[in-house]
Amino acid sequence: MSVIYDVIQEHPEFFAWFFALVNVLWGVFVYFNKQSHDRSMVRLKNDLSLEAERRKKIFELKANQYETYVANLDAFGKKHQVDLPARMQPIFDKYLDDYLESADSEDKQKEREVISWFSAQISALMQEGLDDLLKLQAESNRLKLTATDEMISTFTELEELMQTSMDEANEFMRNFTELVISQDHQRIAAYQARLNELGLKTKGRANQLMQQMRTELRAI
Repeated sequence: MSVIYDVIQEHPEFFAWFFALVNVLWGVFVYFNKQSHDRSMVRLKNDLSLEAERRKKIFELKANQYETYVANLDAFGKKHQVDLPARMQPIFDKYLDDYLESADSEDKQKEREVISWFSAQISALMQEGLDDLLKLQAESNRLKLTATDEMISTFTELEELMQTSMDEANEFMRNFTELVISQDHQRIAAYQARLNELGLKTKGRANQLMQQMRTELRAI
């Protein structure tokens, strides 16, 4: 330490300049370090802002897609559980009245015309139901592109249940004439029980899917 002190005493101006330079360099380092820190903070803030905006857009997009699908699913269920049966009732009533009238009068031509008319009416309703189902499936296929594995599984199960329900209802309609004429109440009850069972399962899967949608939206 005494040697260093002696050297400083002999060349005070050199060490004064040296310490001044060190202070300047330190000041420059602090300045640029602060500038770098400030720029990093700005970039971080911008990145966080962009990420927040991205997540917001994803949330809004998915929320709108899910809301549309659920609304269409509800509309599909209402149409096939309420609207279509209401539209079928007058068709059934007219068919039964006209068929019984032609049968009582033994008018075979009229009987064939009544059966043909009824088949055409039912076929049109069945095709309408199939078109509705295909539209809903096309919408669910778009959602599957970004859905979780759990949601894809539920989507698939829901679609299979709706397709099975549609097939069962169509089979019931195709056999309706035979069932009514033969008064096979046991088979009619079996069809109704099967359709009710499928309806409950479909509703359960739909509720499960909506819960999964809410979970995914909360995680964004």
